[in-house]
Amino acid sequence: MSRAKPYSLNCPISLSLDLLGNRWAMHVLRELHAGPSGFGKLREGLPGIATNMLSSRLAELVEAGLVSKNGRTYALTDRGNATRGILFELARFGRDLPLPEGGVSMNAPSSRVAILAGAIERAAGPLDELRAEIWLDEAPFALTVSKGRAAMLAGQMPLAPVRLGFSWSDLEAVAEGQQRVANFAAQGEIEAQDPLQVAALLDLLQKAMDIYGGFK
Repeated sequence: MSRAKPYSLNCPISLSLDLLGNRWAMHVLRELHAGPSGFGKLREGLPGIATNMLSSRLAELVEAGLVSKNGRTYALTDRGNATRGILFELARFGRDLPLPEGGVSMNAPSSRVAILAGAIERAAGPLDELRAEIWLDEAPFALTVSKGRAAMLAGQMPLAPVRLGFSWSDLEAVAEGQQRVANFAAQGEIEAQDPLQVAALLDLLQKAMDIYGGFK
């Protein structure tokens, strides 16, 4: 399968679109923001993508240096990780657009990671230091915030100082100004070894959803 014809324009937007504008390319990157993954797992997270299309996109992203391949596992490179901000802005722009009729709902927690981690990174200050195990829609993710950067990878965090579970609908309600993070956190179960880390996590989540919802 050949790549789409490039714009061949000396413009940074055009150059970005030449690399990221091919069908499904950004979706593949979105899934890999949840951590390294195999071909089969990636296809599960992308309903509707053909096998040859996924193979083509992965090969292009590897060639471009955004994705690395180790055996049968694909992972983002440092350059690939830099696309999280782009994905977050696309999500923030698109959250108020009308849904397509008959569109497929994206309920997999992995599809939300780039949004949540991107929002947290926007909210985090250079001195924020946080480690937490987040259960998003019953799937575990290890969240690390350090020096203004955030990472949120699929899987449990050993000896996590804080464990907190919630649904994406909880976060959407916060982004829409219908509730506060502290409200749904109080209704759930919080496991914590350090109360200060709990307060820091709830505060950071609130700031992140305020940014995602356009309140900041």
